[in-house]
Amino acid sequence: MNDLEGIWREKSDDDLIEAAASLGDYTAEGQQVIRAELKRRGLEDPVDQAGGAGVVEATTEVPPIECLRCHVELRHLGTKSFHEGTPWGAMGELFHLFENAEAFDVYVCPQCGHVDLFVDDVSEVPAES
Repeated sequence: MNDLEGIWREKSDDDLIEAAASLGDYTAEGQQVIRAELKRRGLEDPVDQAGGAGVVEATTEVPPIECLRCHVELRHLGTKSFHEGTPWGAMGELFHLFENAEAFDVYVCPQCGHVDLFVDDVSEVPAES
């Protein structure tokens, strides 16, 4: 028995059932261990109930954002607002890029200093003309 199996053997039935309800939150190995423990205890397996024999695809795991140049993970600096106190005249033609965005998530490359900005709602981004 490996460490992961031991951890799930010590969990209560309620904890195990709760984990089974959100299998997509776990790695493929974690899903297999949870499903094996459900079977060992004689509890229902949600994947088998759904008629599938495979593991559930993880839905919450988001790949890290990488620098386009260095291919290292960008560091999140936080969410910044450019509306408060920004001299828009100094922005010139860039103003239209910022006019519909309330705030940006700012990421920076720790090697080259490249910065990426992301908006929360891309439906607010104006269409190209």
